[in-house]
Amino acid sequence: MPATELFMGWFDFIYFFCILNACLALLEIWFLGRFTIRIVKWYHYAGYILVIYLVAAMELFTRASFPVSTLLELGALFLFGWLALKCPPATSAAAAILAICIMQVVNGIFQSLLNIFLTILFPYTLVLTGIIGVFVMTAVFFSYQLALKWLKDGKVPMLRYFLILMLPIFFVLLVMQHVFATYGNTVTVSSDGTRIFPDVNDFMMLVIQITAYLCLFAVLFAYKELLEGFALQMRNTLLEQQVNVQYDSVQEMQMRYELTRTFRHDLNGHLAVLGGFLKTGETKRAMEYLGKLTTLTDQLSFPCQTGNAVLDILLTNKLGIARQKGINVDCTVKIPDNSIIDDMDLCIVFSNAVDNAVKACSSESKTPQYLILKTVRKGDFFMIEIENSRSDDIMPVKGSGIGLQSIKAVAGKYHGTVHIEKDPQTFRLNVLFIISQQSDCISMQSS
Repeated sequence: MPATELFMGWFDFIYFFCILNACLALLEIWFLGRFTIRIVKWYHYAGYILVIYLVAAMELFTRASFPVSTLLELGALFLFGWLALKCPPATSAAAAILAICIMQVVNGIFQSLLNIFLTILFPYTLVLTGIIGVFVMTAVFFSYQLALKWLKDGKVPMLRYFLILMLPIFFVLLVMQHVFATYGNTVTVSSDGTRIFPDVNDFMMLVIQITAYLCLFAVLFAYKELLEGFALQMRNTLLEQQVNVQYDSVQEMQMRYELTRTFRHDLNGHLAVLGGFLKTGETKRAMEYLGKLTTLTDQLSFPCQTGNAVLDILLTNKLGIARQKGINVDCTVKIPDNSIIDDMDLCIVFSNAVDNAVKACSSESKTPQYLILKTVRKGDFFMIEIENSRSDDIMPVKGSGIGLQSIKAVAGKYHGTVHIEKDPQTFRLNVLFIISQQSDCISMQSS
């Protein structure tokens, strides 16, 4: 075997099989970990490189067509994300399709550039191949970075919309398969540099590849804008709820102010009546009058003492409506004195939760309807627990989904979570706040 052929054989094995496959495998698994928000350890990288080596060896041994090779790579990345990184299957599949699609579109652009340069610089094939390989890996890395930035800036997960987004991305991937299956991804030339295969216009192929790249990222950009629009809509909803809460609070304060002013105006008269009863020895009538006076003063206080004045006003109004509808209410809510949770955020959580609970309670049900509100504080964790009765035949009320989304948005501001349990008769909502993690992002989002 001539020395040149031996050198080319070793160069192909070391550079293309070992180095390029390893680098591209590292990029793919890095993208998968960032996309799925999973911690990728060193043994994950090493394991996936071995998987890619095995897949590449199978492709060479079986002389697999380009679509088959792509299918093998997709399957390897999907299974690795699902089984090794414990990602949800849908998320792992979406990440695998996006990673392979970006990889192939970028590779196609630089492959077309290499084909154009080879017609002029054929003697420098090895040098050009090495340079193009470095450019491919660099371009793939920055393309992955851009895709992650656009997809992960959204504050609200929208998986159903992202699965729709996968359709045009999958279409781009299929187009790439057709192009490579028809024209191949290598160029065969004679010893003097004359092209033998494929007979294709390299400039036109370059335009097609660049257009595919632009279309791919145009779709990702549209999804990014959709996320931002949804986040803005959610913010507007929260602001609207804050305005409604403030309006209810003002109305409640005005009512209590009028009651207090009336009571103070009539206080001297009440005292005179009590004094008259006592002077004449009518103790029984004095006690009866004092009982009526106590009932009147009770109307000036808040039936639910939470330790937060704004929340007291809100719950007095909301729970009063619940009692008017025949719902048994038990409120043992206590807000910590050193809580960093904003008053309006607390009102958004309780307002939406109580409204949904009142709607879920059926006045026509034969079983007693109830609503229980309580809080639990353990160290840095603060839990709001709300339980209410429900009827299985009650349809979901329009707007209840937005209310839950608002509660989840507030919990997310404080690094918390929302947990829901329900059965045919009971609905439980647990909202967890981590009140020790006071950060700048909380104050910014609550402003």
